[in-house]
Parts: sequence; structure tokens; C-alpha cells
Amino acid sequence: MLSCFDKFPIVYIDETGIDTYLYRKQGRSPRGEKVYDKIRGRRFERTSVVAGLVAHKIIAPMIYKDSMTSAFFTKWFDKQLLPSLSEPHLIVMDNASFHPKAKLDKLA
Repeated sequence: MLSCFDKFPIVYIDETGIDTYLYRKQGRSPRGEKVYDKIRGRRFERTSVVAGLVAHKIIAPMIYKDSMTSAFFTKWFDKQLLPSLSEPHLIVMDNASFHPKAKLDKLA
């Protein structure tokens, strides 16, 4: 079924996020003593990274300060990823909820 795609290079795309608000949920203390500490009550910031990988080469990398959304992913896909592909590719991605498959199919 997928043999019709054998002639196309494969581009794998993925994203990840790093929270800048890090704290320990557990601590160490002498046996029988509770651990107390302070943590800030404010929200964390997230730094996200999205990129493609073709033949061990990273393409269209983007770093940004926010969580991934469908709108942002679609914009990156259209304005960053597709222009970096000079020929047709087979695009492989996971099924994350913010990947609007119908919109991406139309763009590709």
C-alpha cells in the first residue's frame, strides 16, 4: 500500500516543549521528618521547538516562547516547512491533537 511512496524522500516532523518553571516535587530528610519548601505560585513559561528531519538533516527549525497550537503549527508548516522542501516529500508526523490534518492535507 505504501510502496507508491518509495520514490519520495521522507521528512519527519515533530515538536517538543520545555517548561522554565521547574521545581522538585519530592525532597530528602531524616526519617520521620517532613520536608517543607517554598515554590512560586506564578505560571510557568514554555519554550517550544518544532523542526523537520530529512536524511539526518534538520530543516525548518523554529524556537518560540509558547505552547503549541493548531494555528501556530499550521503557520509553521505553510511558511517554514513547505518552502524548505524543493521537491515532493512524504511527510510523517504523529497524531497530536493540534495537527489539523484536513488543513495540512490541503496545504501540502
